[in-house]
Amino acid sequence: MDYNVSSKIEQRGILTGMLLGHAKRRKENFFIVHGDRQQGYLAYKQEILEAITRKRVGVRQRFSRRGRVLVYLEPKSIPLTRVLVQRLYQGKRKTIARPFLNGLTPAGIAIWFLDRGSKSFKRHEGKIKALEIVLNTRLSPVENEQVITYFSEVWGFEWGLKKIRDSWGLRMGTREGKRFLEFIAPYVPESMLYKIQTTPLQT
Repeated sequence: MDYNVSSKIEQRGILTGMLLGHAKRRKENFFIVHGDRQQGYLAYKQEILEAITRKRVGVRQRFSRRGRVLVYLEPKSIPLTRVLVQRLYQGKRKTIARPFLNGLTPAGIAIWFLDRGSKSFKRHEGKIKALEIVLNTRLSPVENEQVITYFSEVWGFEWGLKKIRDSWGLRMGTREGKRFLEFIAPYVPESMLYKIQTTPLQT
């Protein structure tokens, strides 16, 4: 997909979304890890990162302790990345603040959801009755409230707080969830369209 990554605003928005997603800190830079089954999504991220950094993105494979193939994307460091990493992290922990969230663009929000989001269908007597989408932010309730306020004030979306195992995240119901998925749809690569499809609701 062709984002206008020559724009500093879009570069910041996409990198912000990646950092909130599966990116992991490495000093003043980051790397991304995905399972090898997500080759299409990996290629998509690699293409975007190479366009932003104007440098080749390193790709290598490792095996997990359970024998699973993991693919690492290792973009070259650029000044914008260093600034964003410094703003997001306190030590090894991500700390979300409103100024950081303000850097997001729709493309960045889409990447954040594709990395950390999910959808499920609620059934009653064998029939699908409702949709729930979840954004597993892995943040404290206080930080999640900042995210909720941000989405409400900037984009007009209403998230609710949700307990997810030993952490917290955000949720939306059917109407708001479908509206959100339509919002990010133009920025979702073909290999990840399954994450935003709501067609089962029509059956």
